[in-house]
Amino acid sequence: MGFNVFYGDATRLDILHSAGADSARILFIAIDNPSTVNTLVTTAKKHFPDLQIMARAGNNLDAHELLDLGVDHIYRDFLHTSVRAGVDVLSSLGFRRFSATRAGQDFMKYDEAAMHHLAPHRHDESHYISNAKEQIQLQEQLLASDRAINHAQNDHAWDSSSPVTAATEKHDNPPSGSCPAADG
Repeated sequence: MGFNVFYGDATRLDILHSAGADSARILFIAIDNPSTVNTLVTTAKKHFPDLQIMARAGNNLDAHELLDLGVDHIYRDFLHTSVRAGVDVLSSLGFRRFSATRAGQDFMKYDEAAMHHLAPHRHDESHYISNAKEQIQLQEQLLASDRAINHAQNDHAWDSSSPVTAATEKHDNPPSGSCPAADG
């Protein structure tokens, strides 16, 4: 693929310059040590202000730190895998794949909003816990409301056992006022 790979301490300015950070559009950080991630974000923002930073966070507390540092694109470990597993479980239990996927996407959207809401409260344990309980209750209400909406009209499309093509759709649903041609 022609990618250059640089080995070394990514928080060092000379390594970032050698790797081309001054002309890069995105820096994706997938380092396990939160302290190193925070140092790298600070260094990159100071020396490469136009560089878009995306980062993986080990947990919500790490994500809150990244929010404080001005990182907008945060990918929390295990969240996507857990939601994908939940979608697979719902599908295996008989829920339509599209409905299960939509529920997973809704959960992630609500959870992301909750993370942003909780971040300012993380240094005050009682406020954090109180707000976390409110956010959980809100998410449960939003998800219940989403389940109450009847999406059945279009949610079957992903669950068809045979592919639907324009020809089969036209044959199965001829335009009004016309008849399928007789064989023969």
